[in-house]
Amino acid sequence: MLEKKLIQAVDRRDFIKTLVVGATFILGCGGGGGGESSSSSNVNITQKQIKFGLGDDPEQIITTTEGRYVLETLKPDILCMWINGAKDNVGRVYSPSMDYVRDFAKRGRFTEYSRLGYELMVITWENYDGQNTSYGQPTKGDYHISDSFLADIEETLSYLSSYGRTVYFALATEQSTYTACRYDCSRRYEYSDRINDTTIEYYSKLRDNLLKAVRLIKSKMPSAQVGISFGGWLIEFKEGLDFIKYFEPVINESNAVFFQSMKNNKSSESNGYGNPESILKNAQFYSKYGKPVHLAHYMPDSMRQDVVADDMERMSNPEYVKTLSKYLSSFSFMRYSLLANNGYDCLTKTAKFRQLLKNI
Repeated sequence: MLEKKLIQAVDRRDFIKTLVVGATFILGCGGGGGGESSSSSNVNITQKQIKFGLGDDPEQIITTTEGRYVLETLKPDILCMWINGAKDNVGRVYSPSMDYVRDFAKRGRFTEYSRLGYELMVITWENYDGQNTSYGQPTKGDYHISDSFLADIEETLSYLSSYGRTVYFALATEQSTYTACRYDCSRRYEYSDRINDTTIEYYSKLRDNLLKAVRLIKSKMPSAQVGISFGGWLIEFKEGLDFIKYFEPVINESNAVFFQSMKNNKSSESNGYGNPESILKNAQFYSKYGKPVHLAHYMPDSMRQDVVADDMERMSNPEYVKTLSKYLSSFSFMRYSLLANNGYDCLTKTAKFRQLLKNI
């Protein structure tokens, strides 16, 4: 698999400094989108079909019995794969995922995915605090500010140059966490999700390198949709909004914007604010930039199938989908394997939601 293990549960994902109970945000009825942006544009809001994506390993989705069962049930438009940054024992940053990318290319798998009609989403992330021990030492954010990251993007582009469908690049997903252990791991939350006198050293380098990556992708593959991928929690508090604003030069250079939603609990367990509410609020917020908005990866970080089932049931409200369709261009489920045994009817309910997205 390309993405062995993403981020363990952190309180930040379920923490909302200001609950949205008092805002004009009611499931299925639209609502507030957070703070204003100086570069926001007036968007002509119209309904549209929302494409559905499925990850996290296109090869296993297509070739394994379990994967094909989920694939045939959900019939996604997009296959999602991950390029993950790591650091070896001598401190060299690299991406072990590139071995998979090269193998896919060597065996003609990208040609096959395209022939089968699938669009492709490439999501980049790194093992910033070492939570995935198979990726070696913590990267502390070094992968995405390195020349290796740019080289991996360029090599991936060379394999996808003749891809016959839309390719999406969701870059540096959850990047606001990358400084967690860069300076002092015992004070990780002081250095996460914010631009301050300490973290600006890193985030200025990250912003510059992401601008290089965006320009590289646009020059090599003009048809691709590329942008930065934000943590879905950032729009919930001022420092998060300030963080997004700091990266507006990247947003403005991009032709798309991405976010994630991985809340652990049901909405009813979180003061009425779970993944469904967060997804709509993020989609509304980022639509202000006048670019396609994509949910790069949805899945409860807790891996709770009952949360998936509850989220899907709440989102399978025609009014909710109708409202969401005004702002969101695609919705991608992170790991197909969570759905395979249909616990709590999570696959059945996801299939109903997916059909609503298609039949808007």
